[in-house]
Amino acid sequence: MKTTKECRPAERSGEDVDIILARLKNVKAFERFHPSLLQQICLCGFYVCLEKGITLYRQGDIGTSWYAVISGSLDVRVSETSSYQDAVTICTLGTGTAFGESILDNTPRHATIVTREFSELLRIEQREFRSLWEVGSSLCSICTCIALHTFSGYIADCDTYLRLTQ
Repeated sequence: MKTTKECRPAERSGEDVDIILARLKNVKAFERFHPSLLQQICLCGFYVCLEKGITLYRQGDIGTSWYAVISGSLDVRVSETSSYQDAVTICTLGTGTAFGESILDNTPRHATIVTREFSELLRIEQREFRSLWEVGSSLCSICTCIALHTFSGYIADCDTYLRLTQ
């Protein structure tokens, strides 16, 4: 049986938040984030540990969360028929990437995401993510906001690439 461990924000101590903050600061994608924004991300995010082979969500699902990969890797799988059986892996997301941009506009997920190995993620629910997005736009530099949007759009880019190459 595959297991999932999730630590809710309300269950964490101040020390837990500091550990997650230190882990995020060591991820290249987050090194230019304003400290206040990183702190808020750590306070409202769910720390999730997933074993290999766990499906995070499926292509076509309406998104409810945004994710940042703290460690591990996840396969991005796309199907022409939206059937998991014929899905192909089009790319792999690793440490420092973020995904789940469909929560900004409530569009269906472009792909199915499956853990390739044991992975640690920070999951932020839609309401909190939208608040952070607004706060982050005023706290962070233009470059950081563009980087966040770029990482969030990575799956959409993979999906577009797949359609263009078929």
